[in-house]
Amino acid sequence: MLRSRFVFRMMLSMMCFHLGQSVNLFAMDDSDLTGLSNQRRIMDVSLEIQPDKIRTETSNKDVFAVEVLREDHGKLISVPAVPFKWKASELAAGRDTIHVEAILKNEFFEVSDGNQPYRIVADIPAQGKNQLIFLPDSSGGQVLGIWQVAQRAKTKLESEVGLSFWKTPLSFSWPAEGDYYAFGEVHLTRGDHWDVVGHEMGHGIYDLANLGVFGGGAHKIDECYSEALAISEGWASFFSAWLNVDLQDPDAKFEYMVPRRAPIRFESIPSDVCPGQTNEWRVTGFFWDLVDLHDDSEKATELFARMWNAMKGTRVGSALAAKNKLKNAGFDPELLQIVWDLNFGK
Repeated sequence: MLRSRFVFRMMLSMMCFHLGQSVNLFAMDDSDLTGLSNQRRIMDVSLEIQPDKIRTETSNKDVFAVEVLREDHGKLISVPAVPFKWKASELAAGRDTIHVEAILKNEFFEVSDGNQPYRIVADIPAQGKNQLIFLPDSSGGQVLGIWQVAQRAKTKLESEVGLSFWKTPLSFSWPAEGDYYAFGEVHLTRGDHWDVVGHEMGHGIYDLANLGVFGGGAHKIDECYSEALAISEGWASFFSAWLNVDLQDPDAKFEYMVPRRAPIRFESIPSDVCPGQTNEWRVTGFFWDLVDLHDDSEKATELFARMWNAMKGTRVGSALAAKNKLKNAGFDPELLQIVWDLNFGK
């Protein structure tokens, strides 16, 4: 069963999915992204996710509340918009404990095992403030790590550009054999690697909004290949950066992406990276420098929404084509050239 599932998904990944239409392309090989070169063994994970720890504050017995917290770099971070449900009748009956459950699915995305969405379940005190705590790399912690990134994307995109483009839901499949996007499905090997999760989701958002074309084939982040592959991969990484990294960070970087070169710094790209617009790392730097708030020989502080609206629905085929779209949309041509030269060379 496992082998047949792997073969079927690899056949699907040999095509790029674009809003219900299949387009014959070479498979996108993201093995360099996470350092995976061989088929990954699929973990046996229960669909019912239970917290690693439960903490209850009962000083006010008239209050009943549920909060999900996930540990991230030693800090407990609240996980938003987890849709918990419970039976009001059980709560009103004065029971000592109550069963709560949340299906990790909404109208825009779900986190699943590839077939069904995960559920968080717990039996908790029926009084007080209950905190369901998850470790970063436990099964529950990885599922919620994906949910965190997806929910952050929904919130930021809704605020910046609206969600009218998001016409079909994205399904996040974990644990998967590899990290890739195909047919409206984001496949992930690790849910706790925020930058990789954001990158693969970026492919899905890029597809939903018709921002650009997809390229296919093997690619390494520091090498050159096709213009189409460079912009599709570079924009996906830019999306992950915009989603997760402080725009004022003078040392903006990815933590887990491409272990052989980690951390991947895109505020200042190493000189040994292949020059020109056929390199994805430099495409990421180009888009980042247009929206970030750190001055590194450029003073570009363009809004993400302006860039998005200039590219939306255009399906541009290269970084140069994207630059021309931005210019036509009213971006300062002199500033665009400065940022272009900074990242791609003159």
